[in-house]
Amino acid sequence: MPAMPSASPFIPPILETRTIFVHVPKAAGTSVKIEFYGRPEGGHRRIIEFAAHDPGRTDDFFKFSFVRNPWDRLLSAHAYLTDGRKATGRDRRFANEVLALHPGFEAFVLALEDPGFRRQVMAYDHFRAQTYWLCMPGARDHAMDYLGRFERFDEDMETLRHRLGRPGRPTVRARPSHHPPYRDAYSTRMRDIAGDIYARDAALFGYAF
Repeated sequence: MPAMPSASPFIPPILETRTIFVHVPKAAGTSVKIEFYGRPEGGHRRIIEFAAHDPGRTDDFFKFSFVRNPWDRLLSAHAYLTDGRKATGRDRRFANEVLALHPGFEAFVLALEDPGFRRQVMAYDHFRAQTYWLCMPGARDHAMDYLGRFERFDEDMETLRHRLGRPGRPTVRARPSHHPPYRDAYSTRMRDIAGDIYARDAALFGYAF
């Protein structure tokens, strides 16, 4: 098992609720954290990090996450980072130093055909595959007890409230990115490039363009 950061991912709200929410970037995770944990802290931590720090609690606690159509998520991540109004300082630096090399979404996606640029982009949290966050190494399936979908967010949040015994209330969406419908943003070539990058996400979570 690879070395993990020394700081425990088991922040107090996780211990208090006995739930592990794995926050996949750009899949409505901030909104989920605010509702279930009261605040958006904790960062983006992989399920393997929880297992490495405390396998017993990881097995015992209720594990859940949300996933999103990978073509839509790629567009959303790019829009969020390049817009910059709600991005962190680290995110803005990445946008200015890396994404600015190929301005515009079309140029960015086409540039992902370059192996060096692709490695640089895919090493950044917002662009990592969803399987990176949700699967244990070598596993064929994800490790969640419940997997919601961005595309039916309200319905799946209501299911979670029921399962966790939480009172029903509308979730305020936090940090939304603004962009056109994702299918309008892709040419055939762009669609195929993104599909190649996120092929396992699409297959495991049942998404198609």
